[in-house]
Amino acid sequence: MNGEYSEKLTSGGELKVSVNGWYILYYFSGPDLRYNGTFVRVDGKDIARYIDAWKNNFNKYLQLKDTIPAGGIFETNGLMGMSIRIGWAEGVCLKSYHMPINSETKLNQVIKDYNYAKERALKLQEMLRLL
Repeated sequence: MNGEYSEKLTSGGELKVSVNGWYILYYFSGPDLRYNGTFVRVDGKDIARYIDAWKNNFNKYLQLKDTIPAGGIFETNGLMGMSIRIGWAEGVCLKSYHMPINSETKLNQVIKDYNYAKERALKLQEMLRLL
């Protein structure tokens, strides 16, 4: 294991665990080969804040969706650097237009993954300390 563990998550991203900490790393490719991809890191110490942000931002998205006329395009900043978008890449996005969450099913999967990552990381850190 070499002091680090890595595991893919269902909703995207990869759980990375070491003795000193853990995080979820996302990679989003550019829209085409002319653009570099984007990495987003969600630190383990911030996971509860991210879960709250997903929930709050999703509620705001639902409110905006009811008020923006059909076919309209709108974007605003959400908590934890997320964006809330109506129209293109609609939903709550982790960053810019990446990973739009626009249904309760998708939201619940991300939250489930974050809770799983926290539990898994703490267990793995104990195992890594014993190595």
